[in-house]
Amino acid sequence: MTSTNEMTHEDFNTLTRLIDTYNYENEELITPNGLCSTWWPLLNQLRQAPNKDTLLAEWKYKKELENVEFSHIHGENSYINVADWAERFVVALWLYIYH
Repeated sequence: MTSTNEMTHEDFNTLTRLIDTYNYENEELITPNGLCSTWWPLLNQLRQAPNKDTLLAEWKYKKELENVEFSHIHGENSYINVADWAERFVVALWLYIYH
């Protein structure tokens, strides 16, 4: 049984699948708003989850997520010209993964 704040493996797998498939190869139109509406709900849940470290232990996007979190804490993503913090966060993550 998981606590109400823990992220389930099902939600974690859904997030991974969304990240895996939201790209130009699938002819997606990539926009900050689209990324945020697609990734942010589960990504933010993961960021807040008490079981985050367990989930991230073997995650293929662990390093990218950690880099984005670090750079946001230190204000290093100011080159992304997006006003909304959550949108800037997901755009930075998408850039780390796909570029």
